[in-house]
Amino acid sequence: MNTMRHLNAYPGRVLFDHLPKTGGSAIATWLERELGSGCVSPHIDGEHQMLIRQFGGQYSVLCGHVSYVKAEGFDPRYRYATLLRDPLDRILSWLYFVLTNHADTELRGLVPLVRRFLDSDGADLDERLRAHLSNTYVEHFCRLLGDGTETDSCRVDNALAALRGYDVVGRYDDMARFLAAFGALLQLPAPQQLERINVTVCRPGRQQISAALRARLTELNQLDLRFYDAARASDAPPPAAAAAWQRYVPAPAHERRTDQLSIGPVRLREGHDVDAGATVHFDLELRAARAIPQLLLGIHIKDSASQLAYGVHSGLLRQLQAGLAAGLHRVSYRLALALPAGTYTAGFAAVEILPDGQRELAWHDSLCRFTVGLPPQRRFLGYADLSAHLLFDAAPSFDEPVGDAVIAHAPGGVQPRAAPAAIRCGHRQRIDVNVANLGASAWHSGGPRPVMLSYHWLDADGAMLLFDGVRTPLPAGGLAPGGRNAWHIDVDAPAEPGQHTLVLTALQERVGWFEQMGFEPARLPVRVIA
Repeated sequence: MNTMRHLNAYPGRVLFDHLPKTGGSAIATWLERELGSGCVSPHIDGEHQMLIRQFGGQYSVLCGHVSYVKAEGFDPRYRYATLLRDPLDRILSWLYFVLTNHADTELRGLVPLVRRFLDSDGADLDERLRAHLSNTYVEHFCRLLGDGTETDSCRVDNALAALRGYDVVGRYDDMARFLAAFGALLQLPAPQQLERINVTVCRPGRQQISAALRARLTELNQLDLRFYDAARASDAPPPAAAAAWQRYVPAPAHERRTDQLSIGPVRLREGHDVDAGATVHFDLELRAARAIPQLLLGIHIKDSASQLAYGVHSGLLRQLQAGLAAGLHRVSYRLALALPAGTYTAGFAAVEILPDGQRELAWHDSLCRFTVGLPPQRRFLGYADLSAHLLFDAAPSFDEPVGDAVIAHAPGGVQPRAAPAAIRCGHRQRIDVNVANLGASAWHSGGPRPVMLSYHWLDADGAMLLFDGVRTPLPAGGLAPGGRNAWHIDVDAPAEPGQHTLVLTALQERVGWFEQMGFEPARLPVRVIA
């Protein structure tokens, strides 16, 4: 018997590549109104394949600012659409959108930089603005087919070739044509009018700015102007691709090897099975065949789905390696693996910084595999360990006062009655203590600002290893001014073994730690053992 299934949701796979200040927010709003928020993603921002992995299973249509890396090409499971705008007109809209739609403290400090750029007619260009103001189109599209280090002409050619791979490409000044073509792809009628969303409050026209600023923007966008003119000359909608299924195998991991520098071998000093939160060291060798004036070193951690969990390089760490001599060098990365349980890979990269760009000397997506587990006593549901602890004490009566007053002075102290010499990594230890309140305020563990006992962990060098320890409430009834009580503090040992210092103290939640208010904490040398 044949049955017909009526689809009540758009079943396709579409990525709308929203280039800033091209009307993309209004287009995304139209898509959500027609297809529903269950089919159309909220605005997303990130790397192409990472966004597909993260959101592709949840939404039919992905909308957002997409970035491409390392000649990855299109995902053959998706249809692609984008919209272009005259480069100088788009940049002026972006500049004045930042300046007139946002306060100085917003957008991570971009507003003062934009103001300086405009006030100087473009002479004062902070490097943080360059990606927003210089050849944005070419730098964006060329990385579908290259890595962005090619010559100017090659990057323009790559960008145009990539643009021809889109299913729908439109122009901001011919929005009706784009909406008709995009609507046909989605099997939707084109809207009569788009809502005005994220519109720049006030901006001058291209001919209203100074000749010096216009010349500076033109200088910064020579490649984009060439690209846009070529794209506009051949902007007929591409024919729909024939419906032909083919076997799809993802591209292999990115690898780059040169005879100028090699990475490896890599050793995980603590072994390849580590506890969540443990501090580990990745030791590796660099062998340089020649002197390298400036070298950028990076590490990236990916999970079992090849999604980037963490990445950093020496530029972000402000540790750019200058004047690397030829020969053998040893490098160590120290990381605290605050990761969910699972299997991960560590990859490494070395990039030479040149006056006119960068050159990859070595890149390995995966050189070391390791497993993150949880200490044996940890049992919970979900993917994050929040170190919960249940405290069950006699409940005070409703008439009993609670800690709702702010405590500004908290003389007193805590003294252990029996100090542990050693604690196993990750284990919880109950330490018996005497607590004294020598101040004028009562301490209670109820109300909006409760007083709690807690602790810090310091490493062997005295550096803070863990600041916020688990909380232990005071005994029922709390501590009156001048009161003393025998009680306990529950302490979780850190995941890193070694000789540490345990600081037993107290605090008032939402107010501060008592050792800053006259309280005398206890400092205990404790060996944390594996």
